[in-house]
Amino acid sequence: MQKIKKRQRAPETNRAVDDDILKKKKIFIIVLLQGRLCCIIGNGNYVTSWKQRGLGRFMTLTSHDRKYLAIAMPAAMEGVFMNLLGMADLVMVGALGTLSIAAIGVFEQPRMVLLTVARSFASVVVLLVARHVGAGRRQEAGEALLHSVFITMPVLAVMHLAAFLFVDDVLLLMGAKEEYFTLAHSYAAIAVAAVFFLSMATLLQAVLIGFGNTALVLAVNVTSNVINVIGNAFLIFGLGPFPALGVEGAAIATLLGSFFAFLATLIALFRLGIFRGMQKVFPNLPFLREFGSLFAGIFGEMGCERVGMVLYSRMAVELGTIPFAVHSICMNFCDLYYGFAQGMGKASMVLAGQSCGARRAHGWRAYLRAGVRWGLAFSLLAAVLTAVFSTSIIGFYDRDPAVITMGTPIMLFVAAVSFPEALALIFAGVLRGSGKTGQVAMCYFVSVTFLRPLFTAFLLYVLGLGILGAWIALAFDQCLRAAASGFLVRRVRVAELMGSG
Repeated sequence: MQKIKKRQRAPETNRAVDDDILKKKKIFIIVLLQGRLCCIIGNGNYVTSWKQRGLGRFMTLTSHDRKYLAIAMPAAMEGVFMNLLGMADLVMVGALGTLSIAAIGVFEQPRMVLLTVARSFASVVVLLVARHVGAGRRQEAGEALLHSVFITMPVLAVMHLAAFLFVDDVLLLMGAKEEYFTLAHSYAAIAVAAVFFLSMATLLQAVLIGFGNTALVLAVNVTSNVINVIGNAFLIFGLGPFPALGVEGAAIATLLGSFFAFLATLIALFRLGIFRGMQKVFPNLPFLREFGSLFAGIFGEMGCERVGMVLYSRMAVELGTIPFAVHSICMNFCDLYYGFAQGMGKASMVLAGQSCGARRAHGWRAYLRAGVRWGLAFSLLAAVLTAVFSTSIIGFYDRDPAVITMGTPIMLFVAAVSFPEALALIFAGVLRGSGKTGQVAMCYFVSVTFLRPLFTAFLLYVLGLGILGAWIALAFDQCLRAAASGFLVRRVRVAELMGSG
């Protein structure tokens, strides 16, 4: 009888609950966020606090979030537009055929080797300027740039001159094939000059980034890219009175865009009065020691990464013309988000450096959390868009059916590595800003210089996985870097760091 009574009461209870729900006009929304279900209940007295569920902390912009994004977004977009210099060449030259794509792609790693030195110098300038700004020493910030120019200008000039004189040997070293070697030489001989002006622009823009003025850097580089794209249209295809120069036209257009970036940045620095009131024009011994110490760690990191990438790319060239063209396309598109994530890494370095200069431990931790949170959010967006439009992206570069068929599944790797590459760059930026450049260098040496080429060789030559193996190795390297750099960040003793600032 009791069981029967319970069964009879159940419908009444359910109706009462239904009536209560209708009466209160409740709305239930289930949101999947960060791997867990958060229930947001709205209306009347039954509002569940977002902060209690963890959603408010994610959705609400704090003052640290706003400052982080104010620096990171222009820097991130600047990174995207700088990579668009190479992408514009590859996309527009793609209309000329697969050989032209391979001719430009084979020079990409030598180009990045040259830029690695400039970016290492620039990272030192960013770090020095950020520390001076955080401590309220704005005059010393301008002096840091001028001193750095005296050190770096001769080095960059000699390197680019050597690259120009031995361009054929460089291309042969990178494994350029006979079928497109002439095209590669025509492009690289002019592109070396473009890389020089881009290197100088990167160095000058470092002081603006250190001040947090990334919006001006973005404006300069957007204009530079517009000049490059317009120049490509006229010089590659011969629009109007201009001759159709093909890959040579692409190199000339890149040279024009890079020169504009250098000149516009130099003018901006003078107009902003960065050099006004400086007393020390030439670098002294303490500055040389500090600069050398920071450069050793940062160049060790970037140099290790570039050596590993050269070895990695050299093995990719051996896959053949079409697979290497696919690899070049996917790497070029992957570099777009990598450049975006580098902007977040720059913001993390600047804000960590400013926090150390001002000795604000709370700010250091808050900017770290902001970087990780926004890095994951933007990575999710990038991964979804890349996966959904993978076929269209490949077709945008090259309409060859063989290229599209081979490249579409590789784009899924491009989507997946968005997460670890962003986290690795953000963590590395925090470590650099905290003066831990040696730790980052060691991490990159083990992962990129040693393990990635070794794993790539195993997957390509032992297992015979071809281009798929190359991208499995890349994904492994990115995940390892993210995990290792994250571990190093957790080991930082912030209180001691601020005490030694």
